Amino acid sequence: MIKVFEFGDYAEIEQKRYGCENEMYLHKVIGTSKSNAWVDVPVQTPATEVIHQEIEPVVSCITCGICETVVLKYRIKDVRKVERI
Repeated sequence: MIKVFEFGDYAEIEQKRYGCENEMYLHKVIGTSKSNAWVDVPVQTPATEVIHQEIEPVVSCITCGICETVVLKYRIKDVRKVERI
């Protein structure tokens, strides 16, 4: 099944936690594209986009509630779409 993201959707992305289980953070989707640069998942601090050899579908996201000014790209296959009511 192909995940389809649109502006305004929400996604959960795994964040690396040291000494305990990883945690899922909620992100707001602002767009999709294809790119060879994205943040590897699970996300480590600081979250940094890395240039890869291949081009993949990515989603541009803002982390909810932390700092809603930073936009980062993540591979679509690494994120989970959240259905909000």
